[in-house]
Amino acid sequence: MANNYYDATGVLVLDRVTPVITALFGRYRLDPAHPGDGQAYIARISETRTPQWCDVLLDLVALAATLDLPAPGYDAREGEDGLEGSDDLAIEAMLDLLAGHFRAEGNADLLNLIEHHAFDGEADLEALFLIATCFDDGHHLAAMLFEGCWHCSRPRLFEFGGDSCFLSREVRLLGNSTSALQLGEGLRKAILANDAGAAAALIAKEAQALLGGIFDDHFRMRVVQRVAARLLEGPASIPDPA
Repeated sequence: MANNYYDATGVLVLDRVTPVITALFGRYRLDPAHPGDGQAYIARISETRTPQWCDVLLDLVALAATLDLPAPGYDAREGEDGLEGSDDLAIEAMLDLLAGHFRAEGNADLLNLIEHHAFDGEADLEALFLIATCFDDGHHLAAMLFEGCWHCSRPRLFEFGGDSCFLSREVRLLGNSTSALQLGEGLRKAILANDAGAAAALIAKEAQALLGGIFDDHFRMRVVQRVAARLLEGPASIPDPA
């Protein structure tokens, strides 16, 4: 029997680690001292407990208590594995409570998250990043860089790969090695079929995904115009990345 694993490490780029950051990312093996210089280490390690939304709820309840914001209807108590509580309080209500404290109750992205996110199972870092930027207690979280890999205890085909994400208040970029394999296969088929339209569609889709990660609509359109102009000028007009 083969076992599959996923391990990842990353950093939070911020001014300092605060109670909000600890509550949201503490179970991701948060290390405020490493690597330093405005960055704090986080990790997801296989064969250890993956942070769940129920864990985040407990930590947010503890955070609220330190802010003198007792969670209504929540029966917190100590158990064998640490702080436990009743199921009377949903994480959506906890986020609403904290949003009022941090004056983020009108944030459209946060409201959309609270309304539509399942908050079930593993706590995803993209949602945690958004919540942190809305609940700023002096951390001034600017970005998150996270890179991981999946691997197998047996050398099976396509059971190994990597992924990464870059999240900030301005940009969202996600990528993985599987996408590169799929793109390569699609481009090869288009070239062998002499189908320039299909190849162009694949490349345009990739470009649109990159451009879609820029949140500022006006800036994104300026970038689109510049990219189109550079492509029309030919490869010589595109400088090598520094």
